[in-house]
Amino acid sequence: MKRKQYIFGILAGLYCCACTLDIPYENQFSDPDAVATVEAARELLANAYTTMPNPEFDLSVLADDFESTYLISKNTSLSYLYSWQPSAFETLAYTLWQGYYAAIANANMVLERLPGVVCTTAEEEVELGCIESEAKVLKAWCYFDLLRLFAVTPDEGEEMPGIVLKDKLEMAELSRSSVGACIGAIRDLLSESLLLVREPDEVYWLGNLSAEYLLAELELYAGNYRDAAAHAAGVLETKGYDVMTEDNYRNLWSDSESEERIFALYTTQSFYSDLNYDWEKGDYLVVNPDLVESFAPGDLRGEESIYWFRMPGQVIGDTADAANFGKYNRMLWEQEEVRYINKFRVAGVCLLLAEAYCRDNDSRAVDVMNRYLAQRGAPLLDEGVSGEALLRAILDEKHKEFVGEGVRYFDLKRCRKEVLNGWDKAVGRNIANDDYRWTFPIPKEEYLYNNYMEQNEGWTKIEL
Repeated sequence: MKRKQYIFGILAGLYCCACTLDIPYENQFSDPDAVATVEAARELLANAYTTMPNPEFDLSVLADDFESTYLISKNTSLSYLYSWQPSAFETLAYTLWQGYYAAIANANMVLERLPGVVCTTAEEEVELGCIESEAKVLKAWCYFDLLRLFAVTPDEGEEMPGIVLKDKLEMAELSRSSVGACIGAIRDLLSESLLLVREPDEVYWLGNLSAEYLLAELELYAGNYRDAAAHAAGVLETKGYDVMTEDNYRNLWSDSESEERIFALYTTQSFYSDLNYDWEKGDYLVVNPDLVESFAPGDLRGEESIYWFRMPGQVIGDTADAANFGKYNRMLWEQEEVRYINKFRVAGVCLLLAEAYCRDNDSRAVDVMNRYLAQRGAPLLDEGVSGEALLRAILDEKHKEFVGEGVRYFDLKRCRKEVLNGWDKAVGRNIANDDYRWTFPIPKEEYLYNNYMEQNEGWTKIEL
């Protein structure tokens, strides 16, 4: 319980002052004695957790998770995001770049100050090792999200510009490392963390299972399918398929504990409140009708992902019953407090493993999928399915599992030129597979103060 309390209200001054890109975060951390105890190091690390952005809703709006209702015209910023207006990308890019690099700055401060921390007990020595490991996992995670958002995919060229790797707590003008170099840096951080980590007692601290999860996702992203499978299989061996019970699944969207969780942020803030226009009239967006129709009767994912509501003024097909988004949004409708924001869970490991096997022509992919689907009460795949048909089935089932959680956007960007082409027809948009907006713009607040920073193709670089 004591650790959980660190998440809230810790180092509020640091959090408030590290909130603009034109004032380097490093200016806030100049005192070498600011972190001299294990407790102070833990507190600063907790601040890094809270500084990380939660872009799930915004990325789901950009993907094909939702379809707009007539109410969206009443929310200009959301309407612009849904219709892929460049200005909406610029606004979102600023917020995400700012948040991720603030978290990285906090992690760097922790890592640089740890050698000066004095431990008085063996327990503190162990805790210090955990803090070092967690800081590296969190920093790697921030880099990975930034890379997936602000750079092209590896298959478009590992020599292409990636992101800025900031490994020291100092003011410096740095150029963007290549995509390949960024992947290597992220891999190194995660691998180093596995040498130190002890699996935490609570799901709101990053542990070795989280590091393995991210390594599986990173290697899949990089096209190293056997490595991806090895990491995912390791996590699944520890957790097992049996934790994906009905109760554990439903508890993911409640304030109850769930054995399915690998890592979740613990929050006191409302989550997905921006989706709702009015509790009597409905939401700005509803679940993609094609996705709604794809859920079979008895599929737990459909039951939790859709919150049916008779929506005045909205007719979809021949009904006024709107398929509002469930999960966190259902909790808000039913006035339940959102406590956990699920980030990594066992179902994600299954789907990562199945895709890695599929891309490596490993027949175990179907078995993994069917063991997962059986736990969700969903129809099983034909045991003879293979190749592109199997890959498409895996990605479709992943969409059902993670609808509204921001995962689909990353899959679309990664796979839009192969099995997920034509993804946007169901939601009435026409975004080409090679559209420049798939790669977020570098915020002007960053390149105006960094002479080495280059802008992404298609986006304008404003000069002073």
